Amino acid sequence: MRLKKEFDFRKYLSDNLEGYDGKYSEYLLLLPALYDTLCSIIKSETLPLSIRSDVYLTIGYLFHPDDIYPEEKHGPLGFLEDFLLVLVVLRKCAIEKNLGLEFIEKHAPGFNYPMVQLLTNDFDKIKKENKKLFDELLALTGMRFYYK
Repeated sequence: MRLKKEFDFRKYLSDNLEGYDGKYSEYLLLLPALYDTLCSIIKSETLPLSIRSDVYLTIGYLFHPDDIYPEEKHGPLGFLEDFLLVLVVLRKCAIEKNLGLEFIEKHAPGFNYPMVQLLTNDFDKIKKENKKLFDELLALTGMRFYYK
């Protein structure tokens, strides 16, 4: 039995980010494609259980309407902590012994931004500029251990 009406979360992201040209727009506009990457990664049989649980947690956080930096209050900029959490998980994949950057890129066909730059210099810049939000996000999601 199929649902009467399916919810297309990628469309939700795209619709709510469409036309956004504010702070971090060059990054936030990548969120629908990054969501697709997470959805592809979760289907991989080689994804370790420890990272699989983080990917599920991240997807759940993306769906949760009452997050720590809500879109209802901040508009498209409210997706900033969602974006940061996606990058945390992708960075974990990138440094995982049996995965690496190639694994992520394999699950991100057509991604039109250098993944290595996004996961290194860009991530470090955004994290530094939003330290308090980033720390709160790690504490809330239980991912603090990743950044000791």
